Amino acid sequence: MKKWLLGLLTAMMAVSLAACTPTTEKKQETTTTAAAAKQEQIEAQTTGGASDKVPDPNVAPVAIISVYHKGDGDSLVQDMDSLDNDELDPQALVSKMTEYGIFTEGTQVLNFNITGEGDVKKAVLDLNKVENDEGVSDSVFLVEIGNTFIENFELSSLTLKENGADLAGATDLTYVADYENVD
Repeated sequence: MKKWLLGLLTAMMAVSLAACTPTTEKKQETTTTAAAAKQEQIEAQTTGGASDKVPDPNVAPVAIISVYHKGDGDSLVQDMDSLDNDELDPQALVSKMTEYGIFTEGTQVLNFNITGEGDVKKAVLDLNKVENDEGVSDSVFLVEIGNTFIENFELSSLTLKENGADLAGATDLTYVADYENVD
């Protein structure tokens, strides 16, 4: 019995020593290289770091605009879009509104004058034609135009004209905050 117990203890000690001995340098180098490669893959896949937020210097700057137009239902929606350059231009804004179907093709800005500053900044927009291309009511159409121009040019009010003549109900348009519920 003593010989059998002594043999078992010797075998356990041999297994213990084999498990606890240090690895050779070659195995250690292979393991270190594999771990470094895996770490590089993980770093390459991460997003949200400061390096991801650096703007591309090769991209041309653009003007970000807000356009109010008819949504899927009967209500108005606000969409953010951009112009082709970084200058906010009334004709470019009218062209973008035509893309959204607010104006008919060929709508041109004849004149756009801004007077005043700050809280009393008013503008007069004179168009060659003011035709609704979406089939919405006149009040919704005026809110689309008014809110789009008032927000983008930071106006307090807008007067809309067609070929120099005042448009009925559009002599003093102000921003309508509840644009989703306009009838």
